[in-house]
Amino acid sequence: MSAPTTDGPRPLPFVLGIVGDSGSGKSTIARGVKALIGGDNVTSLELDDYLRYTRAERAERGMTALNPQVHNLPLMQEHLQLLRRGRPVRNRAYDHTDGSFGPARVIEPRDVVLARGLLGFPTEELGKAYDLSVFLHPEPDLLFRWKLRRDVQARGYSEAEVLKHIAQHLLDSKQFVAPQAERADMVVRYEIPAWDAPDTEARVTLVLRRGAAEALRGAAIDRFGDAPRLEERDGERVIRLDAGLSLESVDAWGRERFPQTFAPEAVGVFGTQEGTASRQASLAFTEVLIAALTQRLRRVEDAPAG
Repeated sequence: MSAPTTDGPRPLPFVLGIVGDSGSGKSTIARGVKALIGGDNVTSLELDDYLRYTRAERAERGMTALNPQVHNLPLMQEHLQLLRRGRPVRNRAYDHTDGSFGPARVIEPRDVVLARGLLGFPTEELGKAYDLSVFLHPEPDLLFRWKLRRDVQARGYSEAEVLKHIAQHLLDSKQFVAPQAERADMVVRYEIPAWDAPDTEARVTLVLRRGAAEALRGAAIDRFGDAPRLEERDGERVIRLDAGLSLESVDAWGRERFPQTFAPEAVGVFGTQEGTASRQASLAFTEVLIAALTQRLRRVEDAPAG
């Protein structure tokens, strides 16, 4: 993305929200999208920074991090609106290693503000703060698997610790996190044919609404033929990704859309059950599509800067 000029209308910061339950793949997709847009063009905003309480304080109250009451949603909305207008904000950082908060720091908006967290648009009003909102929605069996793997491999928890808290987590997820799917401009659904099927057999369905559905018409996905099946239903556009989609074809699309930044080793990469890194065509397709929609939906300021 090119830098804004000071003559005439200029692009405003684009607020992209990637939201979903713990372990749903937010970090994975955000990493790929950021690489495509270009790291120097992206400000990362961690929505967990808007938690009101430390992990110990939440435990004392018997509340999980999925409950809206433990998030400072008014401050989150204020900051998103300021960043969207090109204004810096100041906030403390949440540390996932011990559940505490670090010192406050200034967050400067770049071309794209990539906000990532559990509760990004729990209300209609907060949903309006995003230019593109994406919700990741794995089916429960798959989400349980991914969360367990992430917490054990990346965050150092024992399997027993994760299992101890999973029941309350799943209840709060159903009540507070999952309803955000209805407000998202794009929903990424993951399903497996059987509970013990490997991750590589997950079926991916992308549901696009409103401006995202319109912007899809210029994203050049017709180049794939029938590999991603495209359907229209009730004002939504639905893309079904299956085994017929090849990494080679997605990589060619990515290079065409992002010739300066595309690197196959940074797109479509995920952690396997064995703890190694691998690439998947459906994941790469999703990341390229989100980045392409971000390009197409950029807004401009009406008045010259100054």
